Amino acid sequence: MNTTRAALATVAVLAATLTACSADEPKQGQAERATASAGSAPVSSPADCGPDSGKSQAEWMEDCASGSPDQADQPDTELAVGDAFAYTDGLKIKVDSITTITKYGEYDAKPDAGQTPFRVTWTVTNGTKKPYDLDQFSYEAQGATTGGQTESLFVELGSKQMTGRLAVGRSGTFTSEYSLAKSDGNEVLFTMSRMDDAWLESGSFLGEDPHWTGKIK
Repeated sequence: MNTTRAALATVAVLAATLTACSADEPKQGQAERATASAGSAPVSSPADCGPDSGKSQAEWMEDCASGSPDQADQPDTELAVGDAFAYTDGLKIKVDSITTITKYGEYDAKPDAGQTPFRVTWTVTNGTKKPYDLDQFSYEAQGATTGGQTESLFVELGSKQMTGRLAVGRSGTFTSEYSLAKSDGNEVLFTMSRMDDAWLESGSFLGEDPHWTGKIK
């Protein structure tokens, strides 16, 4: 009996330790899901994919087998296009769209054959108490279907580089242009990181960076 109690006590201590460690992990901010806003389309219920759903096999494969997990179960850093990420200090980023580039300026670079050109558009809102240097942000895009490295694409027409300072209470919309091999599919993983001094000193940068996954439209 004493041995059993000792074993149970050990398990309890380990569980408490793991919980405490998890609670102490740095957190950069929290997700603001587009699907949670008023007037948005309701999220499908897990029951729709249950044994009593009445779906045919083909319907189940299309709607359930290839469907993404319920957003409520996703970490705050796992975001979809249209979602926003609110940093703990008041900065906020929302990825607005991932779209195919179809128009080019006279000196713009067009992708090689077999590459899909695309543009990521996002909005930054400064909810802090002082102007923010946008050059402290860095970002990258990668293939999210079968992996795949993207290449930066110089397309000035319709683009806006993120640079300069963003005043308190103001928002700015920016873009970045890339190409991805068509063989790597049409889904993109876009990641945003910040490395400003205050963020580094707070230790918040040790938390997971937010990243958005979406199809090139």
